[in-house]
Amino acid sequence: MLHAFNYTFPATTAIAEAARKRLLERSPQKVEIDAEFLDLARNKDPANELRTVTFLRHKYAQRPPDLVMTLGSAALPFIMKHRDEIAPNVPVVFTSISPQTYAAVRPPPQVTGIVSDFNLDRTVELAERLQPEASRLFVIAGSGDTDRRWQAIARTTLESRERKFDVTYLFELPYAKLVGEVSKIPQDAIVILLTVFADGDGAAFIPAEVATALSAVSPAPVYAPYDTFLGNGAVGGFVEPFESVGVAAADMAIEIMEGRDPTALAPRTNPGQYRVDYRAMERWSLREHNLPPGTSVLFKSPTIWDEHRGTVLSTLFIFGLQSLFVGALLIQRRKRLRVENLLKESEERMTFAAAAANIGLWQFDRNTDEFWASEHCRTLFGIVPGMPLTRKAFLAAVHADDLGIATSALRGAFDAKQAEISDIRILLPRDEVRWVRMRARYYAEHGGESHQLGGIFIDVTDRKFAEAEAALQRQEVEHLMRVSVLGELSGSIAHEINQPLTAILSNAQAALHLMAQKAPDLAEVRDALEEIVHEDNRAGEVIRRLRSLLRKGERKAESVKLNDLINSTIGLLNSELIRRDVNVKLELADNLPMTSGDPIQLQQVLLNLVMNAMDAMASTPTAKRSVLISTHEKPTGSVEVRVKDRGHGIPLSANGHLFEPFYTTKQHGLGLGLTICSTIIQAHGGKLTLVNDQNDGAIAGFSVPGLETTR
Repeated sequence: MLHAFNYTFPATTAIAEAARKRLLERSPQKVEIDAEFLDLARNKDPANELRTVTFLRHKYAQRPPDLVMTLGSAALPFIMKHRDEIAPNVPVVFTSISPQTYAAVRPPPQVTGIVSDFNLDRTVELAERLQPEASRLFVIAGSGDTDRRWQAIARTTLESRERKFDVTYLFELPYAKLVGEVSKIPQDAIVILLTVFADGDGAAFIPAEVATALSAVSPAPVYAPYDTFLGNGAVGGFVEPFESVGVAAADMAIEIMEGRDPTALAPRTNPGQYRVDYRAMERWSLREHNLPPGTSVLFKSPTIWDEHRGTVLSTLFIFGLQSLFVGALLIQRRKRLRVENLLKESEERMTFAAAAANIGLWQFDRNTDEFWASEHCRTLFGIVPGMPLTRKAFLAAVHADDLGIATSALRGAFDAKQAEISDIRILLPRDEVRWVRMRARYYAEHGGESHQLGGIFIDVTDRKFAEAEAALQRQEVEHLMRVSVLGELSGSIAHEINQPLTAILSNAQAALHLMAQKAPDLAEVRDALEEIVHEDNRAGEVIRRLRSLLRKGERKAESVKLNDLINSTIGLLNSELIRRDVNVKLELADNLPMTSGDPIQLQQVLLNLVMNAMDAMASTPTAKRSVLISTHEKPTGSVEVRVKDRGHGIPLSANGHLFEPFYTTKQHGLGLGLTICSTIIQAHGGKLTLVNDQNDGAIAGFSVPGLETTR
């Protein structure tokens, strides 16, 4: 017996064992059986092949075999190549040879055996019957010689089928990657596992062991055309039982040893059959009634009812008459104890998990005023050990300013019959403050009104402090950005203030000159003084705008008219626009709804967008330098502001990065302007966008919710 692989391969081992038993049982003469293992799956180099041939030639030189039986497809080409050296003119009976391999090898007349028709089409048909809704098909094969023959067969078979699947071929992958890909297969797919004698890295494997591993990780049912894959996790397939192959080969060998001319024995085909693993079907919830007729179901244990129906009926009848009442009581008691233990264990696990997550559990009954809470709640609320857990004790720990919020949340959960969430402060000993998020939920009862509330307390102190610190840092950065922008405008602002100051000086000198005359013209003096007042108000307005932008403080929400805010911003930038030769055009919609927000922050956004527009037009011809600022009301009720320039536009490389911190397209930019602007608009419930215009330049815009009651 010449094995293609080593003794660990279950397929050839099963064939050899069945053949050995058959030979010993049926052969009319004593049979002496030797076995050799070529291990061709792992050792393919020519030098090893020559050493193996030399070993076999010397070993059987004095006692040559009367017949050679090959086990495994690779063994037949080996003996065909070296038959004259190892066993010249000795009949050969092969096993497990596909019709394609037999046609390719073209063995001589003295070589015959069992041709195995591994019908892949019928294995796919089995999968279709068990999974009629499946549309995806995954086919797995390795990189060995046998694996590659299977690859060609699989492609031909699937392409010729009437029903078409979305097929994914997992061929010649490294083993680790193959396992990863199989673990991600959808649950409703079909997996066809062929052979993996070698993976994509050339490492050798035993196909049955690969079937075990892949079936264990596959979310979808696995089918295969090999009998040895059953019992190792695969559902099944149309297979040729290897035991029957061994028996058929042994019968042919007996005929030859009895004197039958091997040249007169044509190769025989061993019939296949549908076989499935019942345990694998249960794992993937496949229905037995969908199996093809005549399918052999393996590993299905018969029930006691199937084997001893009469005895079971008699025993149950007698036992039922004698112990029905006692048994019912015992079962009921056992169930109650089990439920009580499960509830206790579940409560302990839930309490432990909640405490580990810094969460306290509680429940309150309004009728009885009973309050239950986990021990972790004592820590959260600073309640000393031994003190009764009551609703009053918990509310006493709540900060006086938040006591109304806590009681309102409890009352709201009862009245609205829905979950209420509130953040409250807890005043601990030594004036320590802790933030707790309270979740209260109403529990409905069947057939009546419920008076039960339940929920959790979550310690969110660290989160609150982190949010406060982040808000403070954000305000500091916003203020620094405003100072930075005004620094860029310092020259223009100085010019804007110098103009009214110069006018004031000129008018004051003119008034003094008029007053020095013997008969001063009081009307002209009055005009000069009124002009002084006007210019003083003009300078004061500029200074007021600067003070507002430079002011630090918390965000204040108030009603804002965006059109007025735009006019104010353009007035602040007037000198800078003149200095850069930029023309501003306003298209402001009438009857625009007011918005709610911080006017300083919104003006910071407008300043940044207009400054960006002017920077973008630095290389634009002077005649074309213009900025269009428009407003309009959207159908959703929000107000949109657009700032369009005629600059160089947004480069492709900047797409997706414009709002990232520290990303800038300017040579001396910080990369924080658009990031801060986007954060401000998001805090106002809106969104900031920046896109290229179809003609030229870019359009920056933002929208904020409008107030319907203030038109």
